[in-house]
Amino acid sequence: MSNNLVGDTSVTLAGVWVDILQKYRSGHITLDHLQRFADMQASPFAVMAKDAKREIEKFAAKTARKLSTVFKKRIMVDPLPPEFTDENLAHWAAFNFRPVFLPREDIGSNRPLKNWTKPEKWFYDRISDGKIKPIYLDLPPTLLRGCWHLADFTVSVDYTDGSQVFLNDPLAPIIADLRNKKLVGRHNNTPDGSRFSITPDEWQDVVLAHVASKLGVTRAQMRLERAVEFNAIGNLYDSNRGKFNSWEWFEDLFEEDSGRLDGGGRAGGGLADVHDDWHGDRRGVIAARPLVSFIR
Repeated sequence: MSNNLVGDTSVTLAGVWVDILQKYRSGHITLDHLQRFADMQASPFAVMAKDAKREIEKFAAKTARKLSTVFKKRIMVDPLPPEFTDENLAHWAAFNFRPVFLPREDIGSNRPLKNWTKPEKWFYDRISDGKIKPIYLDLPPTLLRGCWHLADFTVSVDYTDGSQVFLNDPLAPIIADLRNKKLVGRHNNTPDGSRFSITPDEWQDVVLAHVASKLGVTRAQMRLERAVEFNAIGNLYDSNRGKFNSWEWFEDLFEEDSGRLDGGGRAGGGLADVHDDWHGDRRGVIAARPLVSFIR
């Protein structure tokens, strides 16, 4: 069923299938890749634009119950931000950004969480030895903020040869424009609108500001997801995360300002996968997801 809140994907998915079949015939992807694409799940937030706020209010009530079950305590979900109007929700959904609530809870290494894939031991060890530091003084690397966010639900893709792109990506025209203006770099085979082969510095200095402008939010509200947020969103809301062999840049710094965390690759454990790379790396295997925060 098509819907105005998440966008009508019927036409564009046909083009995606053509691209995937071409890659399969040329040997760049396998039958396993085709099966993973066929198994992708639709967003749980598919609602009509005119009913968007009412449906998000229902979703908020369900979220409170779900979070209370997961964390084994009563979780209070914040009131919806005033920005969550029908018009704004529909506009954001056209870019595959949808509301999620992350409670102010710590995803610590020793905390028992049933049916939750935690970050790998390396992540917690690097926090302990001081190599992963908080990017905000009040927000340790394992602590969720406790507010509403707009999360990016565009489906990732398996790495092939660097020419892969996120499926049906609404950010592609924004990124293509920035590449054509030489504001964002590329490798020789990087498609104009690809999220891959963008350095963390380019995301911070260029891309996020343009995406924020298109969404109608401030640059201060937008950043990349932290590793713990990528993990929590994947465990709670977005079952397509961690299913691909590509990685995503995170907001977290590694060893002061020289490195950034990245991860989420299937081979490394999916939602558990976290490692580090240099902040200036242009990697054809690493993409990223902007996150919008509504802090009370």
